[in-house]
Amino acid sequence: MSALRTRVLAWSIWAAGIAFTAGGLALLAASFGIDLPDSWGFRGFTALFAVTFGTLGALIVAARRSLIGWLLLIGGLMSGIQCFAEEYAVYGVVAKPGSLPAAAYFGWINSWIWVFIVAMVGVFPNGRLVSPRWRAAAIFTIAVSVFLALTLSLTDGPLNNAPFVANPFGVRGFVAIDVVTGTPQLPFLIGYGGMVVSAVIAIASVVVRFRAARGVERQQMKFLVFGSGILVLGFIAGAGLQQQGKIGQVFFILALQVIPVSVAVAVLRYRLYDIDVLINRALVYGLTSAAIAASFFVLIIVLQTPLRPLTGGSELAVAGSTLLCFALFQPVRRRVQSTVDRRFYRSRYDATRTLDLFASRLASEVDLDAVGAELAAAVAKTVRPTHVSLWLRKPEP
Repeated sequence: MSALRTRVLAWSIWAAGIAFTAGGLALLAASFGIDLPDSWGFRGFTALFAVTFGTLGALIVAARRSLIGWLLLIGGLMSGIQCFAEEYAVYGVVAKPGSLPAAAYFGWINSWIWVFIVAMVGVFPNGRLVSPRWRAAAIFTIAVSVFLALTLSLTDGPLNNAPFVANPFGVRGFVAIDVVTGTPQLPFLIGYGGMVVSAVIAIASVVVRFRAARGVERQQMKFLVFGSGILVLGFIAGAGLQQQGKIGQVFFILALQVIPVSVAVAVLRYRLYDIDVLINRALVYGLTSAAIAASFFVLIIVLQTPLRPLTGGSELAVAGSTLLCFALFQPVRRRVQSTVDRRFYRSRYDATRTLDLFASRLASEVDLDAVGAELAAAVAKTVRPTHVSLWLRKPEP
């Protein structure tokens, strides 16, 4: 296919996804405020995936004709279809029953289409397998995806993600999730467990690809690892906030948006090598924050016991712990920065040591020629230029 036809097809798929999304959001606005049974996420959240996945996928296809761009693009289209199908079913079944034809069937589509959107994640950076030996992993992912989608599409009774619709294709007695209690049944656990195993396999393939990558592809893998790390943190934070209701789900939905962004930045190679700085800062401030948080809670426990007879409460312990943690922030950050540089960024660590050594020698050196030689050596070790020249103005007589 020619480059022009490729771009036309890509932007046509993008336009279709956006059109479905716009239609879904219009139906949402028309039925906003009606009472619905609780379901995961919030109404219309798949519109976010339709816009981010679809737009970034179209940009990648137009610029690089990469297979990963097509996967993101199709994921965006399917997200738009899911957004439209969900709101079409809500309007036609709950808001104004009987006003739209086949509303129950659109609710049925909404119940299982998300499985294939999730299954598309992981083939990076060119959309192909790491090697032919990984074909079994791809077959397994496809198999468990189809199994889970069939499980959800054939469940008897209320539909997943659309509990206000009775499944028009449900098999009597077959239940994937008990919608009333929210308890997953064995078929769903098997399918969803297989999807989790597929995610672990995808992570393993990323590790294998990263270790074998060189040059630009290695930098691309760093971007994917960086985005995946944020997604994992979002998943952990979302799980920790699950008791707060929708807060944890919203947090995880927003974290998911990092994946298409990191893929697009890596493939399009815009300021690609700045990822080292981002990873460095993320490691340093993430570890520092974790250390300070742990110290805060430990100090509260330690200080509460001796202060309780004096204060009758924990306010003074909290205030004292806060002040101590504030004082510890900079020393802990410097120690963590040094450890991260030494373990993961050895060149930067060696460059810093070289500059420190040069500064100490400069303080005690009086010979101008020796200073020039030391300066040239320090520049060569830290910046590593192809050529070093030093010009010194002669002192006035």
